Amino acid sequence: MGLLRDDRIYESWKDFFEDHCKSDIETIALSYPEKRSLEVDFSVIDKANLDLTPSLINHPYKSIFNAEEALRDIDTANPKKMKLHFRPYNLPDICKIDVSEIRARHFGKSVAIGGDVKLRTMVMQKVDVAAFECRRCGAIIHVEPGGDILIEPVECYEKQGGCGRVSIFKFLPDHSQFVDSQKIGIKEDSGGLHYGGNPERIPICLEDDLVGKIGMGDRVIANGILHPEYRKHDGNQLTTFDKKVVAYSIEIEKY
Repeated sequence: MGLLRDDRIYESWKDFFEDHCKSDIETIALSYPEKRSLEVDFSVIDKANLDLTPSLINHPYKSIFNAEEALRDIDTANPKKMKLHFRPYNLPDICKIDVSEIRARHFGKSVAIGGDVKLRTMVMQKVDVAAFECRRCGAIIHVEPGGDILIEPVECYEKQGGCGRVSIFKFLPDHSQFVDSQKIGIKEDSGGLHYGGNPERIPICLEDDLVGKIGMGDRVIANGILHPEYRKHDGNQLTTFDKKVVAYSIEIEKY
């Protein structure tokens, strides 16, 4: 998404991880890369640093990006540079919302949506970093997709050692990086509906070590970022959008 490091947020997260999560990070380091996520209760973050919580709620992409940058720079017993996911859970009540109550103001914010799993796709592999070969000079250019559609670059970027010219590119799967991907669909609890409406559903996008852990019929809370989803008709982009949640953590509720 082209996010940049914010030194203030980065340093705040690094201090938090050093002071409150160091033993957990060391434990992960012992089994990395099999284990590669740091799960943190939101209430711990809230009590430790009140400045971090508004950003995590209202600007989650920026906050989580800087948190994961800080995680990479935490010294551990593992000599390898770890790339860990930051997975906050137990979000506050302000984030908890029924599917039928989602409004435009919630897009781009952290949400916690509960319901029963009524759909589960097979696990697929999604391009995380795409590699393209320039047909002019042979340079290999790497691009991070901005969504679900893989779009080749227009220019052979000089900053990546390319020729800097407009070119034609060939996608190189063997030089690209992939991540496991899966979607589940959850249906809201009919007990919380107003005016006798029908329960609504919403797709939840899972990646990497979140995939393959959720079963049909499980009752879950999906914590993540609410996204608008493109809708097309006859090849044209509509002005109305569907919605989905890109999950950064999943809680499986016990009956």
